[in-house]
Amino acid sequence: MTAGTVSAPGSSFFNNARVWSSERREFVSQKHMDLATVLHDYDPNFELVYVPEHDRDATDVKPFAILSRGTEATAPHIVRYLSEAELAEPHKILAWIRMGDLRYNDPKAIIERIEAEEAFERLMNLKREEEETQDRIEKMAFLASGGRDRKNYIRHNGVTIAR
Repeated sequence: MTAGTVSAPGSSFFNNARVWSSERREFVSQKHMDLATVLHDYDPNFELVYVPEHDRDATDVKPFAILSRGTEATAPHIVRYLSEAELAEPHKILAWIRMGDLRYNDPKAIIERIEAEEAFERLMNLKREEEETQDRIEKMAFLASGGRDRKNYIRHNGVTIAR
């Protein structure tokens, strides 16, 4: 597969305007070109690369990537893979890049933020599990009490169970 780059400046009049690229022999979205321009303005080493539509297959769920061309200290590397849906909200991509940029953020603060996100994710999972357990307990208590009609039996899937 060949990879292309989006690196043309411009602003879009329509949100989904597309521009013909003779080099790639396909239309390139103006939004993608705008994101590539902003990325390059933010850091000249950043480039938006992609797998052209005619070279994609079912496995290319994230055909776009932000490539850092590297410096003397670092080798070229992919910063982040992106899907079409993620490219619909370029402000979130740019915010994600800015939050992880060590030139503007303290490394300890970044690590603390990541740890806090993980801790809150675990907390939310535990809370969801606790609520599911409580729902099961309430349902069993309801069934054990005889249900709405206070019957001395329970019928489930055609099977009658006596209390």
